[in-house]
Amino acid sequence: MSSRTSIVRGSVRAATGLLITGIAATAAIILGTGPVFQIERDPLAVSVDTQQGGAQRLVCAGPFGELGADPSRPDVSIPVGTVDVAFAGADGVTADEQTLRPLNGSTDGGKTYTGVAGDTIGAAQLVQVKTPTVAGSAASTCTEPANSQWLIGGASTLGVTTTVTIGNPSNVIATVHLAVYDENGRVDASESAGVIVPAGGQQTVSLNGFAPERERLAVQVTSTGAPVTATLSVAHITDLTPFAISSATRQLRPAQTSVIPGVTHRDVSGREHRASDAGDGDEVPVTVRVIAADGAEGQARVRAVDASGASTDLGTIDLAANTVGELVVPKWPTKANAVIVESDVPVYAAARAAARMLGSQDYEWFAAAPIIGADTSVAVPAVGGGQLVVTNAGTETAEVSVRAKGGATADVKVPAGAAVPVALSGGSVLSTSAPVYAAVRVVGDNRIAGYPVVPEVDRDGEMTVYLR
Repeated sequence: MSSRTSIVRGSVRAATGLLITGIAATAAIILGTGPVFQIERDPLAVSVDTQQGGAQRLVCAGPFGELGADPSRPDVSIPVGTVDVAFAGADGVTADEQTLRPLNGSTDGGKTYTGVAGDTIGAAQLVQVKTPTVAGSAASTCTEPANSQWLIGGASTLGVTTTVTIGNPSNVIATVHLAVYDENGRVDASESAGVIVPAGGQQTVSLNGFAPERERLAVQVTSTGAPVTATLSVAHITDLTPFAISSATRQLRPAQTSVIPGVTHRDVSGREHRASDAGDGDEVPVTVRVIAADGAEGQARVRAVDASGASTDLGTIDLAANTVGELVVPKWPTKANAVIVESDVPVYAAARAAARMLGSQDYEWFAAAPIIGADTSVAVPAVGGGQLVVTNAGTETAEVSVRAKGGATADVKVPAGAAVPVALSGGSVLSTSAPVYAAVRVVGDNRIAGYPVVPEVDRDGEMTVYLR
């Protein structure tokens, strides 16, 4: 038999075998006697409590950082001034305290407080500085780390230095990106800052090097690897003479109604609440800045409110895409305690207010405050000289209770559309019958500082895990 004949016969046998196997398999499926490949049941789902054993962590900015204080390291931020850190919590609630490690070689970093998730805790700091080149008061809230946050305020024009201090309390390195926006739009991405913040570390970045000669600044801070807390600081000098310092607390979410409690203006005479007149020699008029989220466009309407609920229209701001809009208030209402910004699209907002007396002055960038929901409690940390301002942007009266540690309680009714000052005797817990916004301000003849009252960040309490 030739080899060709053997190959042909082998091929015929193989084809016949495959045909028989295919027919048998088809018959088995039709008759239901063979295996059918299908999923017999859905994947097992297990619900996990994400807050069990969880913690909340508050990060403070620490001492004010002065660039150029060390001539041998002009680009390094050197801590200056004294820091008053205030902690507040519900009765019986405590938190562990630690200190971050700055990358400038100092051991004087921002404090962190770690407590149980769900506990009512809060912290804030007041910094007071007086050096030959930097002087003033500044305050900020110690806030929980986040992967995305916004800061508004400052400039990089002649005599004004704006920095961002980033704290990473976790045990994982954080890679942080700063996207800078100004009065003309987003600064070229190639000029934006990228920063590595080590675990348990703190880093200060100057915005002047990335966006010089900008009159208005806003910064989006995003991080990967670990969430961080960012704080904006401003140092202002004129003719080598200290003019003012300021800090701004970060904002997490934009809103169509942005409330900035605590805004006031003490003018050159030293008499509190006297109206400001920008056309009458006011070097630092009240100024409101906003930036729309996600490159949106629209218009924002700005008004001021006082303790009785009286409202004064201050003007409007046109919102261009990715641009920091600004309104300079020509005359601040005499008794106003807060600014309310109502916009067509969600925005981030801040307002600058000043305190001046003959020969010296100070100003602060007050950040928009997050909403405090009805029937919830929030800690109110009280730095020395602090006064609480509660603002009700709703349509019904809010019954607010402010209970100091030890039991002393102030019950206050805040009318719809009003901003009411409340005396503080120390760290307190605030509860309210209707949604409100709150901030603490410190005002003197030639100093001003303030920070928003920030409730615990919302967390998803449950997560579903599918097992394979």
